[in-house]
Amino acid sequence: MQNTISNIIRFIKLSTGKDLSIFDKDFFRHTLERRTMEAGFQTSEDYYNFIKEHSEEAKELVSSFNVTYSEFFRDPLIFALLKQWILPSFFSKKDNFEKNEIRIWSAAAAAGQEAYSLTMLIDHLKMFSHSNITVRIFASDICRSEIEKAKEGFYPVDQLQKVPLKYLNEYFYPNGKGYKLIPRIRESVDFSIYDILDTKTISPPDSIYGSFDLIYCSNLFIYYNAKIRNQIVQKIEKNLANGGLLITGDSEGDILAKYKLHAVCPPAAIFQKETTPEYQ
Repeated sequence: MQNTISNIIRFIKLSTGKDLSIFDKDFFRHTLERRTMEAGFQTSEDYYNFIKEHSEEAKELVSSFNVTYSEFFRDPLIFALLKQWILPSFFSKKDNFEKNEIRIWSAAAAAGQEAYSLTMLIDHLKMFSHSNITVRIFASDICRSEIEKAKEGFYPVDQLQKVPLKYLNEYFYPNGKGYKLIPRIRESVDFSIYDILDTKTISPPDSIYGSFDLIYCSNLFIYYNAKIRNQIVQKIEKNLANGGLLITGDSEGDILAKYKLHAVCPPAAIFQKETTPEYQ
């Protein structure tokens, strides 16, 4: 099977320009097996022979590697810490500086669930703290269709199960078979199409520069091989402000152990960039 996998990777790169070798081996194998079955074949060899003659299926295979799953308020522990500790501490620190702006990047944002969860939480906190601090939230994803869904801000009922009732009543309104976010919340997030693997840029162009206080990048590292994970983490490190925080998936902690990021509240997957002396 390994020879077939190598042949498929080589063929896809030549025919579509996409390099599937960037993915974790187990994730690649699982995705290939799933797509092989969906296309009606028993073996990867038969599937390989098929895609050589059918360019549309080759494109379908490439698309199957784009994982766009996300949820509102996905990790209850993370959002409890954001509400009770992280965001209040940001507000407190920024009050002591002339440039009182909090910058957040939701990387691999899918259809916006992650970014909007943060936006609603921040809006609620500001309402009760009476803070005048500006919060800028940037959200990016490589998938154009997901970003378009995010901008629209419409979600079926079954995708809103984890949204607190008070947020559902305050920030959404019924729309057909689902709910839509109110304009004020939709307009609070700058969505853009951006490939986090792009080596020519440091951060999403819409953000102008990095220096983010918080980067939310959950369950992305696990899909890539070690070389690509290293590339992503290095980009995130460059984008974090001194002392800035990175939030990832709860299974990704070991990946970050060798970088200048340290866990600040185990078992929560929250990591902090080292602060250089001049910024302490």
